[in-house]
Amino acid sequence: MPPSKLQKVLKNRTKGITLLVFTADVVILIIVLIILWVMPAPRTPGEDCGYMCLQCTTDPSGICCGCRDVILQNYMEKTFDEKHTEISSEYTAMFERTVVKIHKGYIGDVKPVAHLIGEDRDMPATDEISKNILPIRKWYRGNNCLLLNGVTLNNGRVRVPVSGYYHVYSAVDFNYQFIRNTTQNTINVLSKSPCLIHSIYKSNIKEKKGGEKEVMCTHHPYERSENSIFSRYDTYISADIHLEAGEEIYVKVANISYASSPPKNVFGIHLI
Repeated sequence: MPPSKLQKVLKNRTKGITLLVFTADVVILIIVLIILWVMPAPRTPGEDCGYMCLQCTTDPSGICCGCRDVILQNYMEKTFDEKHTEISSEYTAMFERTVVKIHKGYIGDVKPVAHLIGEDRDMPATDEISKNILPIRKWYRGNNCLLLNGVTLNNGRVRVPVSGYYHVYSAVDFNYQFIRNTTQNTINVLSKSPCLIHSIYKSNIKEKKGGEKEVMCTHHPYERSENSIFSRYDTYISADIHLEAGEEIYVKVANISYASSPPKNVFGIHLI
């Protein structure tokens, strides 16, 4: 083959090989670009489970990072243990500061309380007819009534288990009837007392006989209704008083038969 023709053949083959190599490079480049396009972006550690950072439980000055559930669990366990210990210490100290820890059901800082309503009408006994003022003895102790944390009730008297200042309150509903004297043309109330009296007394078994003491009282004149026959009056008294452990407190009224609506009568105390 003449040299000129051989040179022409080699030149054509070189162009073909070059074109083939270029085409192969382009195909490989396209494949690499496709792979890079569909390949997910690199992830930081813990990103699949929710990545987060918090103060380290072992080293408060450091920051720990990782899966959210692991970091939160460690942090909550440490915080809960610390708060539980703190609250337990505070409650223990408060309990130890209480003057009376246990006294017939009076535990810790749970305070004595009583709330009573009238159960039935009180009528004076035979030996009490001549007395001007008498105690209310019939108090209901069922639903909506309380006798808690050492408070006891005996014959209408509430006994306190511990010394301290108590808020004492009472309400009484009076109903009375006027008597018309046609001869003298007057209307009066059949009563030994010139007015309505509602009072609260206390007594202490350590004091001498007859050592009861009036701690609060209210007086109210009789008032006529429009028909001048029947009338009623509601009275309420309350005060904060100091009572010693074992002292009894009770309600007294004048004309006890006029306190004729027991469910409207209320008597209660609670330690302040």
